[in-house]
Amino acid sequence: MKIKIIDRYISKNFIKSFFLSLIAFVGIFLVSQLFKVIRYVSDGRFSADESIVYILTMIPKILIDVAPLAVLLGSLMTVSSMASNLEVISLKTAGISFKRIVLFPIFISAVIAIIVFLINDSLYPYSVRKNREIKDGGNTRREMPVEKRNAFLRGENSNYVYLMGKINRETGFGENIEIVDLNEEFNKVERIITAKEGRYNFTKKVWVLKDANIYNGKELKKAEEVKLFTEDKYDDEPDKFITKSVEPKTLTIKELKKSVREIKSIGGDTRELLVEIGNRYSFPFSSFIISFLGLSLGSRYVRGASAISMALSVALGYGYYIVQASFEALSINGFLNPFISGWIPNIIFLGIGIYFMYRAEY
Repeated sequence: MKIKIIDRYISKNFIKSFFLSLIAFVGIFLVSQLFKVIRYVSDGRFSADESIVYILTMIPKILIDVAPLAVLLGSLMTVSSMASNLEVISLKTAGISFKRIVLFPIFISAVIAIIVFLINDSLYPYSVRKNREIKDGGNTRREMPVEKRNAFLRGENSNYVYLMGKINRETGFGENIEIVDLNEEFNKVERIITAKEGRYNFTKKVWVLKDANIYNGKELKKAEEVKLFTEDKYDDEPDKFITKSVEPKTLTIKELKKSVREIKSIGGDTRELLVEIGNRYSFPFSSFIISFLGLSLGSRYVRGASAISMALSVALGYGYYIVQASFEALSINGFLNPFISGWIPNIIFLGIGIYFMYRAEY
C-alpha cells in the first residue's frame, strides 16, 4: 500500500514537472517565431486569421521536437527535488531499489513516446501542409510532369516491365518502347517486344505498338515483325509511369509507404522517403530513452552537484539531437540503411542511460 502511495507521489511530481518544462519550451519556440509572423502580417502576406492558424500549425512540430528535452528536464527536476529532500536515500535505506523508485516515471515516459508517435503520424503531416499553404499563399500544389524520359515501370501484379525512351501521360504517346516478359521467379527473360513508338488506347485501356519486333524463346534471336501489336495484359496507364514529386514531411507513414512503392515501380530514388519513415518510427521513442538519463543523473544529493547534473543532462539532451542529425545525414547520402541509422542514436543513448541508472543504485 505504501509503495502505491510513493508511486502516485512520484508520478504526480513527474507529470507536473514534464508539463511545466513542455510549456516553457513550446513558449520559447513560439515567441522566437512571433516576430516573424508580425512581420508577415505588417507586409500583408498574412491576414490576422491566417497568422493565428500559422502559429497553431507550428505547435505539433515543436511538441515533437521538444518532448525529449521536456522529459529530460522533468525527470531531472523530479528526482533532484526528492534527492535534495533526502527522500531518495530514505527510500533506498528502506530497501527500495532506485530502479523501483523511478519505475512509474519511466512508464509515463513510454506513454509520452507513444503519444508523440501518434502526433507525428497524424497532426504533424497535416500541420506542415497547412503551414506551407499559408506561407506560400496556397501555391504549394505539386503538379505531375506531363512527360518523362527514360521511364521504367513494372506491371502491377505481373511479371513484365516497360522501358521507354520518352512518354507523354496526356497523349499516351511513347517512344523507343521495350517490354520485357519474365518468368514467374522474375529471373529469366522469356520474351522481348520492341517498337520505335506506341500509343495508349484510353478507350480500350491497352497499349498499341507500331512496327513491333517480338523476340520469343530461349535464344531471343529471331524477331517476329508485327505492324500493330497489342495484348490485353499490357494495360498500365501512362500516369503510372510518372509520379508527383512529394514532400515527405507532409505525408503520413501509410502515405509514405505508398509513395515508396509507386516510385520504386518506376525506378525512382526513394532514399529521402525511407529516411523520413525511419525517423517517424525512431525519433518519438527518444522521449522514453532520454528519461533514463534525467532520472539517474538527478538521483544523488551533493552540495553543488545539482548544477553539474543539470548541465550534463542538457549537454546529453542536445547531444542526442546532434548524433541523430549526423546519422540522418549518413543515411540520406546512402552510407547507412535509413531504418538502422534512425535507431542507432536511440541504442547509444539507451546504453548511456542504463549505465547511469546502474550507477544511481550505489
